[in-house]
Amino acid sequence: MSVRPDQIAIYHITDVENLASILAAGGLWSDVRMAQQQPATVIGYGHIKERRMKEIRVPCCESRFVGEFVPFYFCPRSPMLYTLNRGNTGRPEGCQRTVVHLVSTVAVGISQGRAWAVSDGNAGAFHTSFDATLEAISDLDWTAIRAINWQGRTHQKTAEFLVADTFPWTGIHHIGCHNATVAGQVNALLQNQAHQPLVNVQPNWYY
Repeated sequence: MSVRPDQIAIYHITDVENLASILAAGGLWSDVRMAQQQPATVIGYGHIKERRMKEIRVPCCESRFVGEFVPFYFCPRSPMLYTLNRGNTGRPEGCQRTVVHLVSTVAVGISQGRAWAVSDGNAGAFHTSFDATLEAISDLDWTAIRAINWQGRTHQKTAEFLVADTFPWTGIHHIGCHNATVAGQVNALLQNQAHQPLVNVQPNWYY
């Protein structure tokens, strides 16, 4: 696969309840930075976030912890969203309704002048490899990443693009929502913002 960074979308998922604080902060912050600020609505596994912040490092980026990076997937409708929606992380079953996808591109990520890396799978797993080259993106399992049925290839589908510390709000160009109610909430929050990404309902991005 030939790599065109401006054509490779990246997706960060968060609860719509976090959007006001994201706007106030001017963008997304890493879990390590978030832990030092006011609590956010956490949608993932707490113990895995701890592992990312305190145990798993990114060797190609001065061995910084994974939790010091803002994470993105290379696809919507991720396995994380599936397990979240099943109620496996402690939130109510069906909670994907309030989750939004914040979309940017690899080109925007690497243009920030910050350390960045690519994981070949779930960056919260100890056996995952990291690289900081565009060739690493080409070498990802894109069949798994693009698959609708990813049983047996969960690790490969959860490959991540990581940007150190922060990611600017101006780098987000699209927000995909589960339903019109949440899209309306997002539009209301964006009403007075100088930068207003496209907001729409994307049913195919959800389970």
